[in-house]
Amino acid sequence: MLNRALSISIIAILFLLSLQGAWLVRIIENEKTKFKNDVELILKDATNKELNSRLKSLSQNNFSVTLYNNNLSQSNVSSNTKVQTLDISKSRPYTKVTLEEALQEAYKDDFPLNLDTLSAIFSRSLAKAEKATNFKLTYISPDTTKFIEYTAFKNNILFLNSSYETIVPLTVTKDLSIKAEIFYPSSVFKGDLLTILILSLILTIFILFSIIMQTRMLYKQVSLAKLKENITHFLTHELRSPLQSSITNLEVGQMADSKTAPYFLEKTKEQLYFLNGLIENILDINKFEKRQSSLNKELFDINAAIEPHIARHNVDAKKTVTISTDITPGSEMFYGDKLHISNAIGNLIDNAIKYSNDPVNIIVSAKEDKRFYNISVEDNGIGIPKDEQSKVFEKFYRVNKREHSQKGKGFGLGLTYVMWVVKAHKGKISLTSEVGTGSKFTLSLIKNEHGKENTARG
Repeated sequence: MLNRALSISIIAILFLLSLQGAWLVRIIENEKTKFKNDVELILKDATNKELNSRLKSLSQNNFSVTLYNNNLSQSNVSSNTKVQTLDISKSRPYTKVTLEEALQEAYKDDFPLNLDTLSAIFSRSLAKAEKATNFKLTYISPDTTKFIEYTAFKNNILFLNSSYETIVPLTVTKDLSIKAEIFYPSSVFKGDLLTILILSLILTIFILFSIIMQTRMLYKQVSLAKLKENITHFLTHELRSPLQSSITNLEVGQMADSKTAPYFLEKTKEQLYFLNGLIENILDINKFEKRQSSLNKELFDINAAIEPHIARHNVDAKKTVTISTDITPGSEMFYGDKLHISNAIGNLIDNAIKYSNDPVNIIVSAKEDKRFYNISVEDNGIGIPKDEQSKVFEKFYRVNKREHSQKGKGFGLGLTYVMWVVKAHKGKISLTSEVGTGSKFTLSLIKNEHGKENTARG
């Protein structure tokens, strides 16, 4: 179900991003089209201005042009004036010939277009229209091709280096033309478009944030569902065994004689103590989770928190257990809750013995650095698979490997309790383990100055 919800969410966000991308592309294309239309008008105007500049220089030499049709008589021209004639009847029938096209045709041989002048006029016109950009102009005629490049700015952004080409015919026969390669300036991608891009980016971030929050909520719901399933399994399978054993022992004790009755009563008491310890663990964990458990901090010797567990396992051990300590000289004293820290160490030692083969070798070490007081419990047990290591601190979680199930029963609360003891001391817990080699749990407890507030809140 979670995977389906994630898939739907990913498809939805990809669809929205696709729409957004298509929308932005459309906007950019519209900006480019507007820029192209404006620049083409400017280029045509620049060619006319370049023509006018040539006419001014020619007028100083008494040069004139006469337009006529073969069917009409030629006008009289003074003898001291140079005459350039143009037969417009050679143009296609019904073609409207502009004056500029006629003049370009008339002067193409004796006074051809000056590309440098055109480039200068074009660049000034673009700057005046606030459309300054890079371009390349190529003058194309039947007998020659010339080009000139103009650089208004250096563009280092790849997608802004795109360009387009346009051709402006200078004559009606199109034998003379200007081919212009125009590069889109960065201004095409700014202004209102930049605002739209920023808003789109904000929208995308919001959508991604929503997806992340939704995913976290879904995972939390799955975790709660799994927790409910574990509790149900826990109540129906794990608690039934000690309760049934206690009931059986009491029934047998009632029927037994005075000599054997104490034995069954003792077994019943052990099972009830076991259940009581479980309830206490659950209550302690709930208090830690709700930040309602106070820490009774005091300065104590870490050896005093370790030695009772060594003695306990040396008295009635079903395995050959060797527990050694490695306390850095000068690091014996720690300021914290002695009872909870001792219980946490005891949980780790119990697990080490439970999930190790015979003989069991455990090393409990303590050392400190500038920030943390580090307590480690290392064993030679069966180890924990890497894919299970991140889950062992979850409430009611037990490693699902067959070897772990055979080594001993439990409720999956011990390591959860240890984790919350560490968190209450504003520390962290780490685990390194190799299957078949052993495990090492390290409690890194924050070092506090003596006399700070005795509370788990922080």
